[in-house]
Amino acid sequence: MNFGYIFDKSLRIWPDKEALIYGAHRVTYAALEDRTNQVANGLKALGVGKGDHVAILVKNDHRFAETLLGALRTGASVTPTTTRAHYNTLVHIMADCGARVLFASSDFVEEAPRLGNEVANLEHVLLMDTPAEGAVDYDQWLAGQSTQRVETAVEDTDIAYIAYTSGSTGVPKGVLLTHAAVEWAARDLRRALLYGPDERCLLAVPMFHANGMFAGLFSMLECGGSVVILHDVDPVEMIRAIAREKCTYTTGVPAMYKLMLREDEELAENDCSSLEFVICGSSEVPEDLLAEFTQRMAPMLEAYGLTECSFVCTNPRWGITKQGTTGLPYPGIELRVVDPEDPSKNVPEGEMGELLINSPGNLVGYHNLPDVTAERLLPGNWLRTHDIVRADEDGYIEIVGRQDDRIACAGEMIYPKEVENVLMEHPNVSDVAVVPMPDDVKGEVPVAFVVEKKPGLLTADELKQFFFEHGAAYTHPRKVFITDALPLTGAKKVDRIALKEMVLNDVA
Repeated sequence: MNFGYIFDKSLRIWPDKEALIYGAHRVTYAALEDRTNQVANGLKALGVGKGDHVAILVKNDHRFAETLLGALRTGASVTPTTTRAHYNTLVHIMADCGARVLFASSDFVEEAPRLGNEVANLEHVLLMDTPAEGAVDYDQWLAGQSTQRVETAVEDTDIAYIAYTSGSTGVPKGVLLTHAAVEWAARDLRRALLYGPDERCLLAVPMFHANGMFAGLFSMLECGGSVVILHDVDPVEMIRAIAREKCTYTTGVPAMYKLMLREDEELAENDCSSLEFVICGSSEVPEDLLAEFTQRMAPMLEAYGLTECSFVCTNPRWGITKQGTTGLPYPGIELRVVDPEDPSKNVPEGEMGELLINSPGNLVGYHNLPDVTAERLLPGNWLRTHDIVRADEDGYIEIVGRQDDRIACAGEMIYPKEVENVLMEHPNVSDVAVVPMPDDVKGEVPVAFVVEKKPGLLTADELKQFFFEHGAAYTHPRKVFITDALPLTGAKKVDRIALKEMVLNDVA
């Protein structure tokens, strides 16, 4: 199946139902079909087809779906590009994926034409809403295209996406995902969470990210649901949109939900009772956040996935949930917990180890990076995640942290989450992140960045003392920095690289 036709069933059954809601735009399935075909016809007129590549640099907007799916309908592959990257990173992505065409939202009115001038393979830049020299007006271009259905068959093994990782460990890597992989990922997540046509998803996390695409956009289009799109994460607008549009769920990251819970006045004034559950992933989820959000708003289902394979496990929507775990693997997915130094050896139940994933949604490799592919993809289609986890007797997975985030302290391995969980027990701590600091004697020691619920009530020494009373002494944070907010990456994860740089600057 060509993934470009993911909403065909919904189109046949509910052509007049709203598929996408974005501000004043309320796009039915029939209208989405027309607009998607217009994109496909327009690209074909530019000579785009099988073997070509299209990049989409569109911040949350209803047109993200039509450009991505329209490109796939020509037989081309696509890159849903990070909308939070530095310009130099965008240059790398455009050149590495070899895109001939770039669709960009008006957020990139300066960057998009410049990319067209500086990246040799980019032949066409189409810019939405705002005219700019060096770019074609997207809406005028679209209006001139036919709505005739574009049918292009592909092989299951044909590449649909080159999706780039966040770059948290270096230059972003292109993840090669086939039509079969992304189609399976969207359908399997929908089946696992029992999504139906009455669902209304609030989508505020970036749509280029696997969280937004698979847990929100494409699983909804596949089952006939509706997607309420916000241009960016704004806790006030999220609360109001849930109440106004009667959203039944949303998907996001811990930072987003923490911001929502701080809006006491908005929560009191808006009826969010339509919210049946929320999905929380993309980063380790603090246990106190799970408990508070579940108590005040709706059950929070912790989930786990990667760009390389989409979502692979979630606490069930109905059934046994285990707080502090990412739940059970979806049907058709196998998980192993292994020795990071020897992935052929499983670790005993309950012990920490690296998570391996065998899934029909796994990548087939990293673009132009054969050595990385060989290191991460093991025989039998097992993906090395480099995430450290524990599995209990029932198979529920607890994420401990990234292997790269381990703090090697005097021969002991400390994971940030272990320290963060203790500090989050303090009643006046709303957020915390722990990173390593170089130490002449112990190699590395943990330091903590803390955000208070009520600013000005805590000191660093008080938090250290609290930790000694509630946690293991050898894991205590040697320094505590009290800050107004934690820096976030484009995917709304805590930016640990930025925090590490702040620590190094402080030490220097």
